[in-house]
Amino acid sequence: MMKNILIAFKVCMFTILLTGILYPYLITGFSHIFFHKKARGSLVIDDQKKIIGSALIGQGFKNPAYFFSRPSAAGNGYDGMASGGMNDGPTSQKWVNRIQTHLAHLKAHNSEPIPIDLVTCSASGLDPHITPQAAYWQAPTVAFHRDVSIKRVVSIIDEHIEPPQLFILGSARINVLHLNLSLDQYLGPPVSIP
Repeated sequence: MMKNILIAFKVCMFTILLTGILYPYLITGFSHIFFHKKARGSLVIDDQKKIIGSALIGQGFKNPAYFFSRPSAAGNGYDGMASGGMNDGPTSQKWVNRIQTHLAHLKAHNSEPIPIDLVTCSASGLDPHITPQAAYWQAPTVAFHRDVSIKRVVSIIDEHIEPPQLFILGSARINVLHLNLSLDQYLGPPVSIP
């Protein structure tokens, strides 16, 4: 009996050492060597060495001179520590109310049909991308608040369209943080909105 317990303990310790310590350190080290930026969280840093955000995590942009991300169900919104979608579906009244709230808010900005990704959350609640259609839908508002032509804003959108992965997986998308940083780069920072 005692011999079996000792064998089980040794196997358990070996498994913890192998899968809980050695393997994670090996993979982390490999990642830092070959994929340094991604292994560090794909952080976006400005000229003053200040972290602006991560290209992998959506952010809430409130200023109408910027493009906004998909709605977030992560914590109180875009909370990386509370990643996870909601389990509500189309038959849930809570889900219907959330969609109707988003629709009412968006209809005040633009009367065109609203792209679905602007009213629905992603599976993680932290998706940093929107569809090109969602960006084009927001272009008139951004152009108005930056006092530039819609054509200029659309040209910036066009520069940021990423194709499907390996050109077959998923659909075309735009990273909202990169798009907003390009707006500031090309057009300057917007006048602050109270």
